[in-house]
Amino acid sequence: MVTIRRIIDRHGEAHARMVLCILAEGRGNQALIDEVSLWAISDLVLACADLVEADATAFLEMFDKMPIGPLMAIANELRSIVPQRHALAGMLYLQARRMRESLTGRQAGPAAVRRANESEVEKGRPLFKHGARLSAAERLALGRELLAKKGELPWGHFGPWLREQSGISENTAHRYMRAARAAG
Repeated sequence: MVTIRRIIDRHGEAHARMVLCILAEGRGNQALIDEVSLWAISDLVLACADLVEADATAFLEMFDKMPIGPLMAIANELRSIVPQRHALAGMLYLQARRMRESLTGRQAGPAAVRRANESEVEKGRPLFKHGARLSAAERLALGRELLAKKGELPWGHFGPWLREQSGISENTAHRYMRAARAAG
């Protein structure tokens, strides 16, 4: 109760209601209500305020799909090294970011993108193009590449590959693949 009172005092009742809604009404999340999860989700609600206001239902559904419990256990491994609240918030944001392209309405700064690209080039992976807009031809070509990759991989392996190695959100990938199929 003390944590909820602090969240109300800092951010208001509507904010606290959204945080509680995510945990108390979310599928399988009721047992996860503790100080760390309340604050971490509060941080995400603040960070994604535009999305919450635009489509609260989509925001809530996004949390229903997240493995909050396992992420809390991983964050707990960092106790006394990193604040668990911040570790959990970061992991939840990463999970959410994999589901949706834009969450905060902000883009990574040019220096951060440059450093990310230098790192990815050294590792032989595609460049990080956060915020970059692809032309219709580029989207179509990428959709065809994704369809080819899906055809190469065994059944059930494309989703994990997409999440872990592609650098593209699932929604974007499926949109590009639909366009490539439609184009023939």
